Amino acid sequence: MCPEDRKIFIFGGFDFTMSTDELFNSVMLIDTKTYKATLIKEPAGTVPSGRHGHTATYWKEGKLIIFGGENERGVFLNELYVFDVRTQTWSSPTTYGRKPVGRSRHAACLSECGKRLYFCGGFRQHTVMSDIFCLDLETMTWSDSRQFVARYDHVATVQNEKVWIFGGLTQEMDRPSEVIWFDLRTSAVASLRFDDGLNNGDDEDGLRIGNGRSRRGTPNQDKRAGTHFYAFCGSTVIDFMTHGPAIHNTETSITSFDLTELRWRTLADSSCDIFSGNSWAYVALSGTTAFLLGSALYPEYGIENEVICRILPIDLKYYGAAPKPSLQLPTVPPAESLNADISTLFDDRETSDFVITAIPDDYDTPGSVSVPGPDTAADTTQQIPVSDPIYVHALILQTRWPHFKRLSNSRMREYHRKRMHIPERYSTVRALLYYLYSDTIATTVSVVTVAKLLVLSNMYALPRLRDLCISRIQDGFDVTNAPTIWECAKVAQEDVLRTSAARFCLRHWGRVVRTKAFRALSKGSMLEICEEVDLEGQVVMGWDSHGRRRTDSSTNGGNDGESSGAMLDDAASEADMAMVEDIDSDVEGDVDGESGA
Repeated sequence: MCPEDRKIFIFGGFDFTMSTDELFNSVMLIDTKTYKATLIKEPAGTVPSGRHGHTATYWKEGKLIIFGGENERGVFLNELYVFDVRTQTWSSPTTYGRKPVGRSRHAACLSECGKRLYFCGGFRQHTVMSDIFCLDLETMTWSDSRQFVARYDHVATVQNEKVWIFGGLTQEMDRPSEVIWFDLRTSAVASLRFDDGLNNGDDEDGLRIGNGRSRRGTPNQDKRAGTHFYAFCGSTVIDFMTHGPAIHNTETSITSFDLTELRWRTLADSSCDIFSGNSWAYVALSGTTAFLLGSALYPEYGIENEVICRILPIDLKYYGAAPKPSLQLPTVPPAESLNADISTLFDDRETSDFVITAIPDDYDTPGSVSVPGPDTAADTTQQIPVSDPIYVHALILQTRWPHFKRLSNSRMREYHRKRMHIPERYSTVRALLYYLYSDTIATTVSVVTVAKLLVLSNMYALPRLRDLCISRIQDGFDVTNAPTIWECAKVAQEDVLRTSAARFCLRHWGRVVRTKAFRALSKGSMLEICEEVDLEGQVVMGWDSHGRRRTDSSTNGGNDGESSGAMLDDAASEADMAMVEDIDSDVEGDVDGESGA
């Protein structure tokens, strides 16, 4: 992927139909803005031979580096080529030092400074390679190889002076569920292993580390499941599980693993299936947008189109993925240090020049979510009680809050009075203002408050705050807050989060309907959340602690407040999804039957 030009680069590959042994050395560029594919017929320079199993890594200024692969004669290559996308020119730079042995299906990743390119693993003849080596891109010098882990068909990234790898196959053709890293400073190797059989991503402890600690959440690594595509986005691993190549009714999902929190998170499950109707082959990532490439699927005829003619853009932010920046500690003072200094001024009466009030948290008002308009600055002190003041600074709010800047520029009454009332709960308003100072949500803020903060982020057009709210809420579902999350997601027009909250409520229906949050919903909202279930949904009874099916008598009385366990079948509603479009058929040259590496 060329992020500067937003173009997907496809080089080489083999015939999908397997009718010939021909390997290709053609170059195709796909513009992700127009979804048009262009075949470069006659590139300049030294063109590499046909191959598959190689790596293509974006370097800089529109240049991509090709390494390794296997040719038509079964020779494993160790050649290095550079392709300039802008001039459409190939080159084969002179390298120094001992070249690594040829291989295919290895992984490559660029260092955070962009000056070194790391390669690890791969396949050679009947051996799975276990080494790691580096190419200094400034001097084009190879380093000596070091021992890592035997793996191929995996993905890799560099974070905080460590090379992280995930996925792939072992010498025994196993697909291990683990994240492994190589410390570039000490050459130490460590891994995070996940327990087998736990693939629901819920509340089970599934991650086992060397000293016995564990972390919640597990990847969906069921070997009977579909095809997995992995990509690194910052310090987050994204796992796209699509339908299997032979069985197209398998479950699908999008999950993520945060390398900083060591935690899996389910972003989308089968209820939001966006992969059906196509057979996917590759994934490319640009920022927080993923692009799946594949071909059309015609199950009624039992055939698949063998041509790369589908592209599916996936906005990961839409699914609540807000990848954190690199774990690397920069040499210059980071922005976080400035935020930390500014946050010390928050609610400081001595330096403040502006006051904001809100509704007290203990004030009883009907409904759980208010939907203020853009003119929320109106003074409502005569209608409802007012909270304690929050002392802020007009200059900081003007810089960080577009709504406040417009209010100041228009010289409204609040500007002259140096005071503004926001008709929202005090805790929510305070969390909003603290975010404007610190660019973070305080860890002490409850999930319910974050859900209400999500509404404000939508109303005040604060996309960064929206991403932080979604990321926090994804891990915070429980029976006491799910109804509030559902209602806030509905008001904020967050369809994916709303569907997730609704499905959680329906799975735990017996407990949810007995919570204060559910009873605080308006009658209209109660009816609306019930309609989230599909037309075939049924109410079934739960089981008692002895494994016996509950009867009406056992659920209507006794059990000392124990819930009846009644629940609704999961909703099968589908969220709005990105449209899958054909790649423009007006392609320069014949690209039928080719597959990029």
